Amino acid sequence: MPAPDLALTRRHALLALAASAASGVRADALPPLAPGAWAEARVAIPAGLHRLAGPARIAQVAVATPPGFDATGAWPVLIVNATSDTGHQSSRQLMAAYRAAATAAGWVALAADPEPAVALRDDTLSLRYALARTALAAVQPMWRDADQPALAFAGFSGGAKYAGWLAALFASQRARVAGVFLSGVNEDPLVAAARKFGVLDERFRATPVVLQGGRDDPVATPAQHRAVERTLRDARFRAVRLEWVDGGHLVDATGLPAALAWFAASGW
Repeated sequence: MPAPDLALTRRHALLALAASAASGVRADALPPLAPGAWAEARVAIPAGLHRLAGPARIAQVAVATPPGFDATGAWPVLIVNATSDTGHQSSRQLMAAYRAAATAAGWVALAADPEPAVALRDDTLSLRYALARTALAAVQPMWRDADQPALAFAGFSGGAKYAGWLAALFASQRARVAGVFLSGVNEDPLVAAARKFGVLDERFRATPVVLQGGRDDPVATPAQHRAVERTLRDARFRAVRLEWVDGGHLVDATGLPAALAWFAASGW
């Protein structure tokens, strides 16, 4: 994962948010959100987000809804981010692996990938932010509470680092951050991000964080997961769990159902 772009300040993101809201989304519309469905569409990235999106102008957005989804109700949203590694960088593909766990727990799942695909140097935090904002805007016309849902962020490997940074960035905009699921992560993204965006406060420290490590992972080792846990606890994060699954550096949704249930129980 490239280093988070230091130019993306909280003020910059807030200005982009205001501009994106004003410009609207004009492209292929997502089909109506049906219960228990998976839908995809190519969505134009709003003009107000172009500076953050780099060369990308289209977001390939995927949304999955729980079986009992009702567009007039309030539903929490899981935003999924994949790593930047070649061959594994599709957030929509990772969401497919997380879909069953998320929707069975009563969550809407969202993911977006840039079109055209970008080079590693252009796969930045600002792009991931633009994609997440575009995905949220794409569902808003069909869902009454889409502009104010509780948000959780999930990712694997480098995608977990993006998830941590996005959680802090959205928290700086007063979003309701319900939790963070970090799988296969070899360094802490949350403390640095919270300091960067000015949210290392008691509210953000209460955010539930689940770390999931593979017992035989040679890339994000058990020792590195324990080090991330220590970093979070030393920064006084109050709700941290470290869980283990069998195997190496592989996508595994085993711990996601319990994590989402814990996030929901926290009351965000």
